[in-house]
Amino acid sequence: MRWLIRKIPRPGLSDPLFEPPGWDWARTGEVGWWVRSDWHRVLLGPGGLRLDEWRSSGRLTIVNTRPHRVVYRVDLPEGAIYVKHFLVPGLRAKLRQWVRRGKGRNEGQRTRYLNAIGVQTITPIALGEQRKRRFLFENFLITHAISDAVPLNEFVENRLPLWPEEHRARVRQRLAVSLATLTARLHDSGFVHQDFHPGNILVQIGDDDRPQLAMIDLDALRVTRPVWQFWEDLAGRALGESDARHWSPPLTWPEAQLNLALLNHYFWLRCDRSDRYRFLRAYLRARRCSPPDPTAFARGIEDATRAWAERLWRRWGRRCHGTNKYFKAYSGDRTWAVASRDLDPATVRALLADPDAVFRREGTVILKDSRTTTVAEATLEVRGRPTRVIYKRFNKKRWFEPFLTYFRPSSGWQSWQAAQHLASRAIPTPRNLAFLARLRRFPRDLFWYLPHETYLITVKEEPSITLGDYVRKVLPGLPPDARRWQIRRLTLALARLLRMLHERSLSHRDLKAANLLLLGDPSSPDVQLTVIDLAGVRLIHPLPRHRQVQNLARLNLSLVNVTDRTRTDTLRFLRAYLNWGLSPRNDWKGFWRLIAEASRTKMERNERRGRALS
Repeated sequence: MRWLIRKIPRPGLSDPLFEPPGWDWARTGEVGWWVRSDWHRVLLGPGGLRLDEWRSSGRLTIVNTRPHRVVYRVDLPEGAIYVKHFLVPGLRAKLRQWVRRGKGRNEGQRTRYLNAIGVQTITPIALGEQRKRRFLFENFLITHAISDAVPLNEFVENRLPLWPEEHRARVRQRLAVSLATLTARLHDSGFVHQDFHPGNILVQIGDDDRPQLAMIDLDALRVTRPVWQFWEDLAGRALGESDARHWSPPLTWPEAQLNLALLNHYFWLRCDRSDRYRFLRAYLRARRCSPPDPTAFARGIEDATRAWAERLWRRWGRRCHGTNKYFKAYSGDRTWAVASRDLDPATVRALLADPDAVFRREGTVILKDSRTTTVAEATLEVRGRPTRVIYKRFNKKRWFEPFLTYFRPSSGWQSWQAAQHLASRAIPTPRNLAFLARLRRFPRDLFWYLPHETYLITVKEEPSITLGDYVRKVLPGLPPDARRWQIRRLTLALARLLRMLHERSLSHRDLKAANLLLLGDPSSPDVQLTVIDLAGVRLIHPLPRHRQVQNLARLNLSLVNVTDRTRTDTLRFLRAYLNWGLSPRNDWKGFWRLIAEASRTKMERNERRGRALS
């Protein structure tokens, strides 16, 4: 057995990690420390890790805090470091520590594996483990900070868009190739990152615009291996061979598809198809295995991405149901609420005491007061600052309406839930702040235990104008050339928004110009549209064709009287809305006829009921 273990190649792993002579051992209370010799005095004092000392001197910053982990950044004269404090908040976490070793030790060991295959990663300088009767509890991992590096998602979303177009395109193309090379090295060595997203990848841009990538959060890194290697690992540990488990067979193409789908989920919403195709070509070239059919492989990644995205989006969509990291549930006397953590708790409690007080407050502007809804613009405390919000009350129209909420959600809750669905799918909509429901006293009302009036609070987008007001009041006053140019831009922006909405399984049965907001300066290069009044939004996967037709017909009718809008603009909209333009594959003529028929039906129905089109 010893001969078999020594046959396993282990290049680059000859020096022991967390062991002498390069590492010192020290105990402070219940925490035992392995510290690199040159960092011993810097990190540890008489009372153990110098966290309190760094905090009092202003050198310590909290980067991330969660129930199972706290991450600190410490700026020292010797260089910046990161301290990961792994917590054990529950029984499950404790059992995991005892069975699978500590997260700090696992992450430290895996840095060696990545260095051996040429993937840049963090450098450990200390490991701390709290043990009670030899059982492991909390533990620490301290690493060097990678200078001038930022998470890849932050770079893509916040920094890259600010660069000039030519520079941005060049870096984006090289970034796709670098990320593909890193991923191929992982997969060729049998590694799978189970939390594979850009937040766990750091990027540095050199003077030559060459991106350098480094992988972090290595506790989620797993290695695939057959059963016989598992038994060799156990035997190697018994013989003192702590690094016996290293090399594994490369990932199979189906396994690679699933792992690439995790990464693709982020870029699927933020990058165009050409960048994703460039990544795939570079990945297939970098793999040492014989490549599969690229078209079938890409289609498999897209299918797996969509399936993964639907599961993830639905889970994110349930966040607004109760107390968690993002929302908090409140209850009062005959009222209850779910509010964003951004909304001041004292404000929420005041709203629970009297939800209608906002309408009577000085500075509140009533925007609409009808039999169905009352809408006002008011000021509330959001993140400690006065913020203009839209405060909407859904009125009880008939005595039996509360009884209906026993079988289906109220209009207020449907709007609250729909906004969360849109935000989860990266579709622009005003940010949700709170949902409130008011009950009645017993036995004053027959349905006293069901919500009667419901309230919805969202952030007010400024500056903004509804698309209906813009095309009715502003557009006719423009010069003819400017008006035609603006109609074309709005047509393409509307088509992109509708395609995105339908591709992500969302339907809005009351999708009209008055329920779309035009943000910022309408003449700016990028037209920004956002969806409001979400009571008619439904999540249906896959979205049937008749739902798409109904949405398109409703929008078409709301724009039928726009000055200088022609049938050519309508065809241009349809061409941009369909994925493959006006190709026969899409049956665009069939779509055109169905939309025209649905528009006629809607007009006739409104005429019979005496209702004007809006």
